[in-house]
Amino acid sequence: MSIAMFRSVFLAGLVALSPAMDGARAVAADLGDTVDRVLTTASIGTAGKAAGKSGGAVAIGVYDPHDAVTNSDALTIEHVFVYWQALDKAMLKRKIAVAEAQGRALMISVEPYTHASDWRAGGERLFADIGRGRFDREIRDICKRAGAVAAPVYMRWGHEMEDPDGRYPWARRDAEGYRKAFRYFVESCRELAPDVRFVWSPKGHRNLTGYYPGDDVVDAIGIPVWGLQKMDVDYWGRERSFGETLGEKYRRVEGFGKPVMVAELGVSGSPDYKRAWYAEIFDRNTYRDRFPLLTAVVFFNDKEPYKWPLGYGSPDWRLDKASLAALVADGGKNVGRPTQ
Repeated sequence: MSIAMFRSVFLAGLVALSPAMDGARAVAADLGDTVDRVLTTASIGTAGKAAGKSGGAVAIGVYDPHDAVTNSDALTIEHVFVYWQALDKAMLKRKIAVAEAQGRALMISVEPYTHASDWRAGGERLFADIGRGRFDREIRDICKRAGAVAAPVYMRWGHEMEDPDGRYPWARRDAEGYRKAFRYFVESCRELAPDVRFVWSPKGHRNLTGYYPGDDVVDAIGIPVWGLQKMDVDYWGRERSFGETLGEKYRRVEGFGKPVMVAELGVSGSPDYKRAWYAEIFDRNTYRDRFPLLTAVVFFNDKEPYKWPLGYGSPDWRLDKASLAALVADGGKNVGRPTQ
Protein backbone atom coordinates (compact mmCIF):
# COMPACT_ATOMS: atom_id res chain seq x y z
CA MET A 1 0.00 0.00 0.00
CA SER A 2 1.39 3.41 -0.91
CA ILE A 3 1.97 6.04 1.78
CA ALA A 4 -0.71 8.26 0.22
CA MET A 5 -3.30 5.48 0.21
CA PHE A 6 -2.29 4.36 3.71
CA ARG A 7 -2.70 7.91 5.04
CA SER A 8 -6.09 8.25 3.38
CA VAL A 9 -7.45 4.95 4.69
CA PHE A 10 -6.10 5.40 8.20
CA LEU A 11 -7.27 8.95 8.71
CA ALA A 12 -10.64 8.28 7.15
CA GLY A 13 -11.26 5.46 9.62
CA LEU A 14 -10.48 7.68 12.59
CA VAL A 15 -12.04 11.00 11.67
CA ALA A 16 -15.23 9.63 10.15
CA LEU A 17 -16.61 9.17 13.64
CA SER A 18 -16.67 12.82 14.66
CA PRO A 19 -20.23 13.87 13.73
CA ALA A 20 -21.55 17.23 14.85
CA MET A 21 -23.56 16.85 18.03
CA ASP A 22 -26.15 19.33 19.27
CA GLY A 23 -27.30 19.40 22.86
CA ALA A 24 -26.41 16.56 25.17
CA ARG A 25 -23.93 14.01 23.86
CA ALA A 26 -25.33 10.67 22.82
CA VAL A 27 -23.67 7.46 23.89
CA ALA A 28 -22.40 5.17 21.15
CA ALA A 29 -25.43 2.91 21.38
CA ASP A 30 -27.64 5.87 20.46
CA LEU A 31 -25.57 7.24 17.58
CA GLY A 32 -27.41 5.09 15.08
CA ASP A 33 -26.64 5.87 11.46
CA THR A 34 -24.13 8.60 12.35
CA VAL A 35 -21.49 5.94 13.01
CA ASP A 36 -19.99 3.95 10.16
CA ARG A 37 -19.23 0.77 12.04
CA VAL A 38 -17.03 -0.62 9.29
CA LEU A 39 -14.78 2.42 9.41
CA THR A 40 -14.90 2.45 13.19
CA THR A 41 -13.32 -0.96 13.38
CA ALA A 42 -11.29 -0.77 10.19
CA SER A 43 -7.82 -2.27 10.32
CA ILE A 44 -4.95 -0.79 8.35
CA GLY A 45 -1.87 -2.04 6.57
CA THR A 46 -1.38 -5.72 5.70
CA ALA A 47 -3.92 -6.94 8.23
CA GLY A 48 -6.56 -4.63 6.80
CA LYS A 49 -6.58 -5.97 3.24
CA ALA A 50 -9.29 -8.47 4.11
CA ALA A 51 -11.22 -6.09 6.35
CA GLY A 52 -14.04 -5.71 3.86
CA LYS A 53 -14.62 -9.46 3.88
CA SER A 54 -14.12 -10.03 7.59
CA GLY A 55 -16.22 -7.08 8.76
CA GLY A 56 -13.24 -5.10 9.96
CA ALA A 57 -10.74 -5.46 12.78
CA VAL A 58 -9.14 -3.27 15.36
CA ALA A 59 -5.67 -2.09 14.36
CA ILE A 60 -2.80 -3.42 16.47
CA GLY A 61 0.12 -1.17 17.45
CA VAL A 62 3.05 -1.28 19.82
CA TYR A 63 5.33 0.75 22.04
CA ASP A 64 8.51 -1.17 21.36
CA PRO A 65 11.56 0.68 22.74
CA HIS A 66 13.85 -2.33 22.27
CA ASP A 67 12.74 -3.03 18.67
CA ALA A 68 11.49 -6.53 19.38
CA VAL A 69 8.88 -6.43 16.61
CA THR A 70 10.37 -3.90 14.22
CA ASN A 71 9.89 -6.15 11.19
CA SER A 72 6.32 -7.30 11.84
CA ASP A 73 3.89 -6.51 9.03
CA ALA A 74 0.98 -7.21 11.38
CA LEU A 75 1.54 -4.05 13.41
CA THR A 76 0.18 -0.83 12.02
CA ILE A 77 0.98 1.78 14.69
CA GLU A 78 4.43 2.62 16.09
CA HIS A 79 4.21 4.32 19.49
CA VAL A 80 6.94 6.44 21.02
CA PHE A 81 7.22 8.57 24.18
CA VAL A 82 9.15 11.86 24.19
CA TYR A 83 10.04 14.27 26.97
CA TRP A 84 9.43 17.61 25.33
CA GLN A 85 11.98 19.54 27.38
CA ALA A 86 14.71 16.94 26.74
CA LEU A 87 13.88 15.56 23.32
CA ASP A 88 15.82 12.44 22.34
CA LYS A 89 16.18 13.40 18.68
CA ALA A 90 18.13 10.28 17.68
CA MET A 91 15.52 7.97 19.17
CA LEU A 92 12.65 9.85 17.55
CA LYS A 93 14.41 9.84 14.19
CA ARG A 94 14.90 6.08 14.47
CA LYS A 95 11.25 5.45 15.29
CA ILE A 96 10.09 7.70 12.47
CA ALA A 97 12.24 5.61 10.13
CA VAL A 98 10.65 2.40 11.45
CA ALA A 99 7.14 3.77 10.93
CA GLU A 100 7.89 4.94 7.40
CA ALA A 101 9.69 1.75 6.40
CA GLN A 102 6.95 -0.52 7.77
CA GLY A 103 4.02 1.58 6.55
CA ARG A 104 2.86 2.21 10.12
CA ALA A 105 1.19 5.23 11.60
CA LEU A 106 3.25 6.98 14.27
CA MET A 107 1.81 7.90 17.66
CA ILE A 108 3.94 10.35 19.64
CA SER A 109 3.10 10.62 23.34
CA VAL A 110 4.40 14.02 24.38
CA GLU A 111 5.19 14.23 28.09
CA PRO A 112 5.19 17.94 29.04
CA TYR A 113 7.58 18.00 31.97
CA THR A 114 8.82 21.30 33.39
CA HIS A 115 12.10 23.13 32.85
CA ALA A 116 13.19 22.47 36.45
CA SER A 117 16.21 20.28 37.19
CA ASP A 118 13.68 17.95 38.78
CA TRP A 119 11.29 17.60 35.84
CA ARG A 120 8.32 17.04 38.14
CA ALA A 121 8.88 20.23 40.12
CA GLY A 122 7.05 23.44 39.31
CA GLY A 123 3.87 21.79 38.13
CA GLU A 124 1.79 24.53 39.72
CA ARG A 125 3.24 26.96 37.14
CA LEU A 126 3.33 24.62 34.15
CA PHE A 127 0.01 25.50 32.52
CA ALA A 128 0.55 29.24 32.94
CA ASP A 129 4.05 28.95 31.50
CA ILE A 130 2.69 27.10 28.48
CA GLY A 131 0.12 29.84 27.91
CA ARG A 132 2.83 32.50 28.14
CA GLY A 133 4.78 30.84 25.34
CA ARG A 134 7.62 29.54 27.49
CA PHE A 135 7.41 26.12 25.85
CA ASP A 136 6.96 27.33 22.27
CA ARG A 137 10.44 26.12 21.34
CA GLU A 138 9.56 22.59 22.46
CA ILE A 139 6.28 22.69 20.57
CA ARG A 140 7.97 23.90 17.38
CA ASP A 141 10.70 21.26 17.57
CA ILE A 142 8.34 18.32 18.03
CA CYS A 143 5.63 19.49 15.65
CA LYS A 144 7.97 20.35 12.80
CA ARG A 145 9.40 16.85 13.00
CA ALA A 146 5.91 15.34 13.13
CA GLY A 147 4.79 17.39 10.15
CA ALA A 148 7.63 16.01 8.02
CA VAL A 149 6.82 12.33 8.66
CA ALA A 150 5.77 10.43 5.53
CA ALA A 151 3.09 8.50 7.43
CA PRO A 152 -0.02 9.36 9.46
CA VAL A 153 0.89 10.87 12.84
CA TYR A 154 -0.99 10.97 16.11
CA MET A 155 0.04 13.41 18.84
CA ARG A 156 -0.93 12.32 22.36
CA TRP A 157 -0.23 15.20 24.73
CA GLY A 158 -0.29 15.16 28.54
CA HIS A 159 -1.83 11.75 29.18
CA GLU A 160 -3.50 10.57 32.44
CA MET A 161 -4.10 14.17 33.45
CA GLU A 162 -7.02 13.49 35.78
CA ASP A 163 -5.00 11.38 38.25
CA PRO A 164 -2.98 13.83 40.43
CA ASP A 165 -0.88 11.20 42.18
CA GLY A 166 2.40 13.11 41.85
CA ARG A 167 3.82 11.13 38.96
CA TYR A 168 3.25 13.81 36.32
CA PRO A 169 3.39 17.60 36.83
CA TRP A 170 0.55 18.09 34.31
CA ALA A 171 -1.74 15.71 36.25
CA ARG A 172 -3.23 18.20 38.67
CA ARG A 173 -6.49 19.27 40.26
CA ASP A 174 -6.66 22.07 37.72
CA ALA A 175 -8.96 20.92 34.97
CA GLU A 176 -9.35 24.38 33.48
CA GLY A 177 -5.60 24.93 33.35
CA TYR A 178 -5.12 21.58 31.63
CA ARG A 179 -7.83 22.27 29.06
CA LYS A 180 -6.27 25.62 28.16
CA ALA A 181 -2.78 24.12 27.90
CA PHE A 182 -4.01 21.25 25.71
CA ARG A 183 -5.74 23.70 23.39
CA TYR A 184 -2.65 25.91 23.24
CA PHE A 185 -0.53 22.93 22.23
CA VAL A 186 -2.95 21.72 19.55
CA GLU A 187 -3.57 25.16 18.06
CA SER A 188 0.17 25.88 17.94
CA CYS A 189 1.02 22.48 16.52
CA ARG A 190 -1.61 22.62 13.78
CA GLU A 191 0.15 25.61 12.25
CA LEU A 192 3.29 23.50 11.82
CA ALA A 193 1.75 20.06 11.19
CA PRO A 194 -1.79 20.48 9.80
CA ASP A 195 -2.22 16.77 9.02
CA VAL A 196 -1.41 15.55 12.53
CA ARG A 197 -4.29 14.08 14.55
CA PHE A 198 -4.54 14.78 18.27
CA VAL A 199 -5.31 12.26 20.99
CA TRP A 200 -6.77 13.19 24.35
CA SER A 201 -5.78 10.40 26.70
CA PRO A 202 -7.23 10.27 30.21
CA LYS A 203 -6.48 7.45 32.61
CA GLY A 204 -10.16 6.56 32.65
CA HIS A 205 -11.23 7.77 36.09
CA ARG A 206 -14.74 9.00 36.88
CA ASN A 207 -13.59 12.64 36.92
CA LEU A 208 -12.22 12.65 33.36
CA THR A 209 -15.04 14.69 31.82
CA GLY A 210 -13.87 17.93 33.44
CA TYR A 211 -10.53 17.66 31.64
CA TYR A 212 -12.00 17.25 28.15
CA PRO A 213 -10.59 20.18 26.10
CA GLY A 214 -13.23 20.28 23.36
CA ASP A 215 -14.36 18.52 20.20
CA ASP A 216 -12.47 20.93 17.96
CA VAL A 217 -9.06 19.94 19.38
CA VAL A 218 -9.61 16.21 19.91
CA ASP A 219 -9.52 13.77 16.99
CA ALA A 220 -9.42 10.56 19.01
CA ILE A 221 -9.50 9.40 22.63
CA GLY A 222 -6.87 7.07 24.05
CA ILE A 223 -7.25 5.10 27.28
CA PRO A 224 -4.81 2.74 29.01
CA VAL A 225 -5.85 -0.81 29.90
CA TRP A 226 -3.75 -2.90 32.26
CA GLY A 227 -4.31 -6.54 33.11
CA LEU A 228 -2.47 -7.24 36.37
CA GLN A 229 -3.54 -10.61 37.67
CA LYS A 230 -2.56 -10.07 41.30
CA MET A 231 -4.45 -6.77 41.48
CA ASP A 232 -7.50 -8.38 39.89
CA VAL A 233 -7.59 -11.01 42.60
CA ASP A 234 -6.83 -8.57 45.43
CA TYR A 235 -9.47 -6.01 44.43
CA TRP A 236 -12.13 -8.01 42.63
CA GLY A 237 -11.67 -11.44 44.18
CA ARG A 238 -11.24 -12.97 40.70
CA GLU A 239 -9.44 -12.55 37.41
CA ARG A 240 -11.03 -10.07 35.03
CA SER A 241 -11.06 -10.34 31.25
CA PHE A 242 -9.77 -7.81 28.75
CA GLY A 243 -13.28 -6.88 27.66
CA GLU A 244 -14.48 -6.32 31.21
CA THR A 245 -11.49 -4.16 32.09
CA LEU A 246 -11.75 -2.15 28.88
CA GLY A 247 -15.51 -1.76 29.22
CA GLU A 248 -15.28 0.09 32.52
CA LYS A 249 -13.23 2.90 30.93
CA TYR A 250 -14.83 2.75 27.49
CA ARG A 251 -18.23 3.59 28.97
CA ARG A 252 -16.77 6.80 30.42
CA VAL A 253 -15.51 8.10 27.06
CA GLU A 254 -17.94 6.76 24.46
CA GLY A 255 -20.33 9.65 24.97
CA PHE A 256 -17.86 12.04 23.35
CA GLY A 257 -18.55 10.30 20.03
CA LYS A 258 -14.87 10.16 19.09
CA PRO A 259 -12.81 7.22 17.83
CA VAL A 260 -11.35 5.36 20.82
CA MET A 261 -8.03 3.57 21.06
CA VAL A 262 -6.38 1.59 23.82
CA ALA A 263 -3.27 3.76 23.79
CA GLU A 264 -1.35 1.58 26.25
CA LEU A 265 -2.09 -2.05 26.93
CA GLY A 266 -0.16 -4.45 29.14
CA VAL A 267 -0.81 -7.89 30.58
CA SER A 268 1.10 -9.37 33.51
CA GLY A 269 0.41 -12.61 35.32
CA SER A 270 0.45 -16.36 34.84
CA PRO A 271 0.74 -17.89 31.36
CA ASP A 272 -2.96 -18.87 31.43
CA TYR A 273 -4.03 -15.37 32.45
CA LYS A 274 -2.01 -13.74 29.68
CA ARG A 275 -3.12 -16.32 27.12
CA ALA A 276 -6.79 -15.56 27.81
CA TRP A 277 -6.22 -11.81 27.43
CA TYR A 278 -4.21 -12.17 24.21
CA ALA A 279 -6.79 -14.49 22.71
CA GLU A 280 -9.55 -11.99 23.37
CA ILE A 281 -7.50 -9.06 22.07
CA PHE A 282 -6.56 -10.83 18.84
CA ASP A 283 -10.08 -12.11 18.17
CA ARG A 284 -11.15 -10.03 15.17
CA ASN A 285 -14.82 -10.18 16.18
CA THR A 286 -14.37 -9.07 19.80
CA TYR A 287 -15.00 -5.38 19.27
CA ARG A 288 -17.59 -5.10 16.52
CA ASP A 289 -20.66 -4.96 18.74
CA ARG A 290 -19.35 -4.36 22.26
CA PHE A 291 -17.01 -1.45 21.47
CA PRO A 292 -18.12 0.09 18.17
CA LEU A 293 -15.92 3.18 18.55
CA LEU A 294 -12.72 1.23 19.20
CA THR A 295 -10.20 1.60 16.36
CA ALA A 296 -6.85 0.48 17.78
CA VAL A 297 -5.08 -1.42 20.55
CA VAL A 298 -1.47 -0.45 21.23
CA PHE A 299 0.67 -2.84 23.28
CA PHE A 300 3.17 -1.55 25.83
CA ASN A 301 6.03 -3.95 25.14
CA ASP A 302 8.32 -3.11 28.05
CA LYS A 303 8.63 -3.32 31.81
CA GLU A 304 6.73 -0.70 33.79
CA PRO A 305 9.17 2.20 34.38
CA TYR A 306 7.27 3.40 37.46
CA LYS A 307 6.56 1.41 40.62
CA TRP A 308 2.88 0.83 41.23
CA PRO A 309 1.57 1.62 44.73
CA LEU A 310 0.54 -0.89 47.38
CA GLY A 311 3.48 -3.18 46.77
CA TYR A 312 2.74 -4.19 43.19
CA GLY A 313 6.19 -3.12 42.05
CA SER A 314 6.98 -2.63 38.36
CA PRO A 315 4.93 -5.13 36.33
CA ASP A 316 6.46 -6.71 33.27
CA TRP A 317 4.13 -5.85 30.38
CA ARG A 318 6.30 -7.35 27.65
CA LEU A 319 4.62 -9.65 25.18
CA ASP A 320 5.62 -13.26 25.74
CA LYS A 321 7.50 -15.19 23.06
CA ALA A 322 4.44 -16.97 21.73
CA SER A 323 2.50 -13.75 21.24
CA LEU A 324 5.49 -12.01 19.70
CA ALA A 325 5.87 -14.88 17.26
CA ALA A 326 2.17 -14.75 16.42
CA LEU A 327 2.33 -11.01 15.76
CA VAL A 328 5.32 -11.34 13.50
CA ALA A 329 3.82 -14.31 11.66
CA ASP A 330 0.23 -13.34 11.00
CA GLY A 331 -1.15 -10.70 13.29
CA GLY A 332 -2.14 -13.02 16.10
CA LYS A 333 -4.42 -15.42 14.25
CA ASN A 334 -2.57 -18.38 15.78
CA VAL A 335 -3.31 -17.31 19.36
CA GLY A 336 -5.87 -19.62 20.90
CA ARG A 337 -9.37 -18.51 21.80
CA PRO A 338 -10.06 -17.54 25.41
CA THR A 339 -10.98 -20.27 27.84
CA GLN A 340 -13.21 -18.16 30.10
